[in-house]
Amino acid sequence: MKRFLSILLMDLENLFKNPVLLGYNTLFAALFILIMGYLCGGDYEKMSDAYQYYGISFLIFGMLEGAMTASNCFMERDIKKPNLRIIYSPAGPAAIWLSKLTASFLFDYALHLLLLAVLCPSLHITLGPHPLDFILLMAPVEFASAALGIFFCCVFHCEETTSTLLSTVISIFGFLGGTFFPTDGLGKTIAALSRVSPVRWLNDAFFALACDGSSEYVLPVFITTIVISAALMLGCRLLFKTEDYL
Repeated sequence: MKRFLSILLMDLENLFKNPVLLGYNTLFAALFILIMGYLCGGDYEKMSDAYQYYGISFLIFGMLEGAMTASNCFMERDIKKPNLRIIYSPAGPAAIWLSKLTASFLFDYALHLLLLAVLCPSLHITLGPHPLDFILLMAPVEFASAALGIFFCCVFHCEETTSTLLSTVISIFGFLGGTFFPTDGLGKTIAALSRVSPVRWLNDAFFALACDGSSEYVLPVFITTIVISAALMLGCRLLFKTEDYL
């Protein structure tokens, strides 16, 4: 455990030294919410409603894009080289992918909580009557996203391929799920397609908590993301080969 914690701290340090990942999960996210909320404010009864929509929808999109944080943490060139020593250390090769998964989850979760702490009071974004439920529900989603990024790296053995594929898939799901604008008014075809997007189901769950005070989706989302995380971790364990990492 002590060896694993040492590796985890090293991975966290590398992530928090990455200005691109830090900026994307904080400044870029905040600017997107501010700009989209301002531009689309006329479509809502109050400007704060626009910020409420884009604050939560882009937060969900950012949680899913945590998969790319994980792929960067796992196979970025400057990180791979020092981790070659871990393969043959007493910690064992499993410590490589597991520490990267945990570090990516903690990194994204911490920055998204910081983003909420800043935007909620300044833009009057509410998390509903049970904000703790909202915050707790973020955790398994963040973890599943990190596990997805690590799993894709184990499959494709390449950060660039993994990031490109994940970015494309998540962007399509985000579009269909209503991250950039509501899709309900785009016709029956788009409305039907949106139901297959996991972003749509996450939006329903988090907006139900934040706007309706309803917890009906909490347990299904929590169980589903835990099961997905377990399956992805099993896949990482089976597919990760030290020779591929070399």
